[in-house]
Amino acid sequence: MNYKELAQGVVEGVWAKSSELISDTVVKKAKEALNCFKVDLGIAFSKYLEKSYEKYSTAKTLLYRDKPRPVRKFFVIPTLKTSGEKLIHVNGARDIFNFAQGSHHRFIIVKGTGGIGKSMLMKHLFLSELDDRDLIPVLVELKDINDQEIGYDLVDVLFENLDILGTSVAKSAIEYALKRGMFLLLLDGYDEIRSEKMPEFLKKLNNLCDKYPKNHVVVSARPTGDFVEFRKFAVLDTTGLDKPQALELIQKLEYDKTIKQRFIGALDKELYKKHYTFASNPLLLTMMFLTYDENARIPDELHLFYERAFETLLTKHDATKGGYTRKVESKLPQHHFKTVFATFCCITYYNGQLRFSHDQLISILGKVKAEVVGMGIDFNPADYVLDLTNYVCMLYRDGFEYAFTHRSFQEYFTAVYLKDQVDDVIKKRGLKIIKANLHKAVSDNVFRMFHDMVPVKYEKNILLPLLKEIEKDFTRGDKYDFYFEGLVRNISFSDVNLRMGIAFNLVNVADWLFPLIDLDDAKSSEDKLRQHLNDNGKYDIYVVKKDDEIGYKLLKETWIGARVLRLSKERERLEKKFASTMDDDDFFSL
Repeated sequence: MNYKELAQGVVEGVWAKSSELISDTVVKKAKEALNCFKVDLGIAFSKYLEKSYEKYSTAKTLLYRDKPRPVRKFFVIPTLKTSGEKLIHVNGARDIFNFAQGSHHRFIIVKGTGGIGKSMLMKHLFLSELDDRDLIPVLVELKDINDQEIGYDLVDVLFENLDILGTSVAKSAIEYALKRGMFLLLLDGYDEIRSEKMPEFLKKLNNLCDKYPKNHVVVSARPTGDFVEFRKFAVLDTTGLDKPQALELIQKLEYDKTIKQRFIGALDKELYKKHYTFASNPLLLTMMFLTYDENARIPDELHLFYERAFETLLTKHDATKGGYTRKVESKLPQHHFKTVFATFCCITYYNGQLRFSHDQLISILGKVKAEVVGMGIDFNPADYVLDLTNYVCMLYRDGFEYAFTHRSFQEYFTAVYLKDQVDDVIKKRGLKIIKANLHKAVSDNVFRMFHDMVPVKYEKNILLPLLKEIEKDFTRGDKYDFYFEGLVRNISFSDVNLRMGIAFNLVNVADWLFPLIDLDDAKSSEDKLRQHLNDNGKYDIYVVKKDDEIGYKLLKETWIGARVLRLSKERERLEKKFASTMDDDDFFSL
């Protein structure tokens, strides 16, 4: 591919479409300067494309782990929806920005759970914008924000890959293009920014949008809250695959045709409906397909599903060629191999690491080796790296770095690690993980799976210490009121459902990390509350206060009130349950 011609064509196309044209009255010197900017931008973008095009146009997956495959050949574009449940079918970026009839939104958050296809969608938007030539696409992985020192320049971070920021003329070209609104900034993985780094990033992003309001920005994120801090941004949800999309995804996969058609038939007839939670998620659907050939039974629980998928990867390495047994370089039996990997995942999950140099991998595995040696496990870290990439394909090579094939396996094995520990270790390390990044604790599946694996260990070592920490601030009064004020920011209604804006703190974490209860009469209570709010002109968003006695009482009868009430009574229930085994130590002091 001639990146220079492609880049120059994109820049020329965007330049021609931008609203601020060079008029005939502009003096010659100014025209020459603007032309220099345009040339600068074309050169920079061609360098950027040369480094980035293959990275964003191809991908390795659990199925395609021998070499990258073109994204467009196997990717099924997820449907998006607004808070009012309006569906948005995406072909290119313009479909996202023009989702509301008669209006144009420049700043969008695309929200979705792990494996739903957010990062693939960002790559698709990058590629489609090269075709449309309406804007110059720049894709940035936000995990890199974690490496920035306090006080960094966000423009420098976003455009450092263009390789021209070293000269004043070049940077002037970027800033001039920003003022004209020539860029599509695709910021992938907001949830991968560490908690302590988020406030500064949000402030800088909001300032960037204020200073250069003509550009278009898409941020992808897991559902870590209501995103009220993103002042200018509209929030769109990714929907799960419907049945036709699920069938389309499997049909696109390069795989044994007989096996593929048998699975497609089963998916169409019963599996999609029976296992909708898995079948509607692209990653989980692919794992479901891999495990189906080994065992037609699909587990119902998420942690059992991951266990089955990992066992399949241990025994079935080259799916497109019939499979064969590869040499285990580390010479570890399967149960020891899993123990090492679980320890590795817990360490890297806590540190927020998804990508590694070879030296970093060796260093981390050295720490793992020191921890497991007391279990009689010994291995060579360099050999184990080969096994992670070639034997189980949990990591893959990306240039000079290694990356997780998908971070969801890191989450599953972190839960496995915690499950296998004694109580004191669970308390210290589990709570340390939660406090390190509250957003991740809520949006990821580590503690949900940990609960499903060993609910008693979870309640005793995670939930109860969390509740004790939260209630340090409770002195007197109604504990329901205490939790309500700590948890509920506001309530609102979509067209069909009651929604809650969350005051994001430890109360929120505790609330999300135990199984929620369903109320049969919750819907009728919601209808009564809706009518009350309508009667008082507060339908859209209502900040509930205790002085509205009727509204407060009605809210208590909805699922929101039931959740708050459960929280307010949970510590007392757990302390009675574990009275014979708990002491008074404050395990939350880490």
